[in-house]
Amino acid sequence: MAIREHSIYDCILRNALNLSGETALVSGDLRLTFSEIPIHVNCLARGLLNTGFEKGDRIAVLLNNCAEYALLLAACTRIGVVAVCLNTRTSAGEMRMVLESTKPKALLFQTSFEQQAEELRDVFPHHQFYCIDEASILSTSFDQLLDENPAPLTEPQPGVDEGWLIIPTAAVDGVPKGALLSQRNVLASAAVHLHHFGRDAIKGHLLALPIFHVMGLTSAWATFIGGGKNVVLKQFDEKEAVRLIDAEQLTYFASFQPILERVLDSAKETGSVLKSLQVVYGLEGPQNIKRLQEETNAVFWTGFGQAETTSFVTASPASERQGTSGQATLVNSVAIVNELDESVPTGEEGEIVVRGENIFLEYWNMPEATAYAQRNSWHHTGDIGRLDDDGFLWYIKRKAEKELIKTGGENVYPGEVESVLLKHAEIKDCCVIGVPDKTWGEAVKAVCVLKKGSKLSEKEVSDYVGGQIAGFKKPRKVEFVEKLPRENDEVDREAAKAKWGE
Repeated sequence: MAIREHSIYDCILRNALNLSGETALVSGDLRLTFSEIPIHVNCLARGLLNTGFEKGDRIAVLLNNCAEYALLLAACTRIGVVAVCLNTRTSAGEMRMVLESTKPKALLFQTSFEQQAEELRDVFPHHQFYCIDEASILSTSFDQLLDENPAPLTEPQPGVDEGWLIIPTAAVDGVPKGALLSQRNVLASAAVHLHHFGRDAIKGHLLALPIFHVMGLTSAWATFIGGGKNVVLKQFDEKEAVRLIDAEQLTYFASFQPILERVLDSAKETGSVLKSLQVVYGLEGPQNIKRLQEETNAVFWTGFGQAETTSFVTASPASERQGTSGQATLVNSVAIVNELDESVPTGEEGEIVVRGENIFLEYWNMPEATAYAQRNSWHHTGDIGRLDDDGFLWYIKRKAEKELIKTGGENVYPGEVESVLLKHAEIKDCCVIGVPDKTWGEAVKAVCVLKKGSKLSEKEVSDYVGGQIAGFKKPRKVEFVEKLPRENDEVDREAAKAKWGE
């Protein structure tokens, strides 16, 4: 490491010294203090080395939120192993594409995902499977990865600008890209949390979003780096969320629809006013934001970001300028450009481009896609927006070639769903669009033209998609039509939205 670098492992050691007896991590019955964290991290890091891992090797992770997940990521920062954070909601086929690209040495999973692990077994030539629950014919116990020696390692630390995590992004053309993030990216995101929300506001974090999502990932690490307590919610449950917020005096959490609404409903049922809660941030509808601010003392922060930006690049309290995504954060520059990559006048629409220390390193093994996204020293988000006179970002839509549906915090590319639908023997033509949904923000809708004589039902269409790709990508609504509007022999998506977008 260079003299001017400060790593996440350095933060682990600093907190162990300065906050030794304070609680750092709570997961079920497990409670770890800051002084206990490096002991677990050193044992796991040394165990990975003993198993044959070297700097730059990858390990795939198929877990719900748990202490083992957090400790593994911490161990990776010490020895330079790269964690491939699989989205547990995707199908085994989608995971396979990620794994075939990243070629990890081993898979860490839990028994609830044993079927997916079995389907992916052939991707791992040495069949290094580790299960956090128990050993099986398929796997070795996670405990076997732990070395008994908790002493600090002597191997040099990796640099903070080297790869640490791979976050698979939604598949624009049917193939997911792996956004490679560094420690510096996450440290920069932690600085954003600490500066904008305030250290006191993030001293107690409910880890409600999955770690494989950048907002769950960065909010957890921001809390740890700032000396706060992370309380793990293994799977979302609104009643348990309210109980933990009150019992552990938690101060903030990240949210996508419908998380906040369900937490507020549960709090109302139990008579809780969520007294300790100070900040909720993420993407939410105006009605839920209004409820939060009427029913609690918390402030809702909104912003703009994506996996490639390691969470938000703009942020502000939602009430500061309603309808916007906030202003550029402490570590970011944001601009609007036209098709020639020229800056446009204030107030005009164009592509949102950003730069800063939280911008990802590259798309794993995709140099051309990386170069295109990062051309002219800006990360091109594929989103259309405008900046007003005060620098507030107004999000408008995705670029046509990167059309995107955001449903419950997950990204769905219409083209991916359409490619699945068109493989069905009874579907002649289709167009997938996003439609407003009270619960999920947006819902996936498929507008289909059936082949002559077909009697497909809406449920059969939805179930067919759900059997091929992730369940959150299957259409919640299906409409059958005689024909679709076309322009230059391609489906006119905007015309389809106008006619069937409800």
